[in-house]
Amino acid sequence: MSVNIFGKTNVGSSQRVISGGVTLSQAINTFLRRDGKNAADANINMDSHNIINVLDPANAQDAATKNYVDTRAVSKTGDTMTGTLDMNGRAITNLLDPSAAQGAATKSYVDKQDSAQIITLNSYVDTHAVSKSGDTMTGDLNMGGRMVKGLPVHYPPTTYLGSEASSWSQVTQLVNAEVQNAIKITKELITKELITNTPKKSYSGYVPILEENISRTGFVATASAVTTDKFQAYGAFNSLNADGSNGSWATPAKKGWLQIKCPEPVTIWKVALKAKAIDGKNITEWNFSGSHDGKTFEPLLTSTTKLFDSANAPLFFDISTTTAYQYYRLAIQASTGAGDLGVQVMQLYVLST
Repeated sequence: MSVNIFGKTNVGSSQRVISGGVTLSQAINTFLRRDGKNAADANINMDSHNIINVLDPANAQDAATKNYVDTRAVSKTGDTMTGTLDMNGRAITNLLDPSAAQGAATKSYVDKQDSAQIITLNSYVDTHAVSKSGDTMTGDLNMGGRMVKGLPVHYPPTTYLGSEASSWSQVTQLVNAEVQNAIKITKELITKELITNTPKKSYSGYVPILEENISRTGFVATASAVTTDKFQAYGAFNSLNADGSNGSWATPAKKGWLQIKCPEPVTIWKVALKAKAIDGKNITEWNFSGSHDGKTFEPLLTSTTKLFDSANAPLFFDISTTTAYQYYRLAIQASTGAGDLGVQVMQLYVLST
């Protein structure tokens, strides 16, 4: 078998003889191959020499290059993390107290800060929070739609000051008291108003004694007709004269009317009527009405109550109206006997304020 000047031969023949009489099989089992096709049987001592030009490791047990370690391990001389460091329940010890805002804080530093914060917080709370033992607000308190409960109820309510908050029950009590007082005052005012302004019934005749049809007192008496001058219309309003001597009004017909015009409009509540004292001359049907102008009359009472000639006193009739009229008229619709009937008394009773 031939060998070149470098002692190499055909690597495919394991039986080739190496210099000194060592076969290729013996060499492979003794030395590490350059092509990496065999493995070391024990530790290799580099005797303070480097292994250079190594690839970065791919497997868990591969040798790591300096570059691989430098770019992945944390340097003892100081370094910057590029990801999260999970301590897995371990402690970081012997730290300095932080000087930068993002520096890690030691327990001692935190304890000192907590103590300082507690003092600061106590001071802040004392100067800003409302004390349960009593305090004074320095600004508005917005309850945000919530209630304030547990307010006291003072008895009597007058012990409240103007600036104190009242409980609902106290407010209710105060309001009820004010309402009752207002109702009382209102009732008193209404009662006084009613007493003052409620019309009062006068029981004295309104029409005075008339001395003629157009009286100096402002009253004017008229009639549909008269029998003679002795029985003028004003005679029904002159109780001083005896019947038949200017003391009655009489008409020659079986019907007729007697009217009085007042000085001003008045509201009446009653009228007194008495027939002229002539035998058989009874008024059997009549009506009583009021007017503002003496032309258009509003009926106030229609009656079939007989007004007897023999009556010694007038009859009184209630009138239901709230309207003040200036003219009042008695209209005779039916009577007994021949003509010459009439009225001896016609008197008005008014409502006054």
